[in-house]
Amino acid sequence: MSTACTIRLATTRDLDAIVARWHDLMDAHRALDTALYATATHAPGTYRAFVRRHLSKSSSVVLVAERDGSILGYMLGGKGQRSPIYAIGEVGMIFDLVVQPDLRRAGIGRALVDAAMTWFDDRGLSHVQVNFSTLNPSAAEFWPAMGFAPFLCEAYRPVRLTASPSKTVSAGKAVTPKAVT
Repeated sequence: MSTACTIRLATTRDLDAIVARWHDLMDAHRALDTALYATATHAPGTYRAFVRRHLSKSSSVVLVAERDGSILGYMLGGKGQRSPIYAIGEVGMIFDLVVQPDLRRAGIGRALVDAAMTWFDDRGLSHVQVNFSTLNPSAAEFWPAMGFAPFLCEAYRPVRLTASPSKTVSAGKAVTPKAVT
């Protein structure tokens, strides 16, 4: 099967397919941490409305990878504001990137990111930020291959540690925190 596809701006007609791919993304996230990525029953509708709003914003970009009328993946991004203390006050941000699971590692994600980078460049942005889990081997390989270098660490922990807490990340390695006594 050929993985050749067209990258284009998404439209409202793509919302159902984008939400279907979003389910793939949520499944991958839940495999990393069931508690942090459990979704509410209204989540698909809420996400659909969220994407719809981004479709009409000039500061956002929603791209789809399409072949033969099917959406194989999408990328949601936009302009982000940094603190006014920095000389570079506005950066590009990639919020979501997902490709249909059976088509991953075929260049579709790369094509979506390349198109997003062109969109950011056309708007005069000099840097792009993406967040990904170092516990996700595909993401931990993909993003550095796309030229992204880890810079900051986003860390989570339960407010109340239990005898058997969720895994957390320390220096890129999964660790189990100890209960505070």
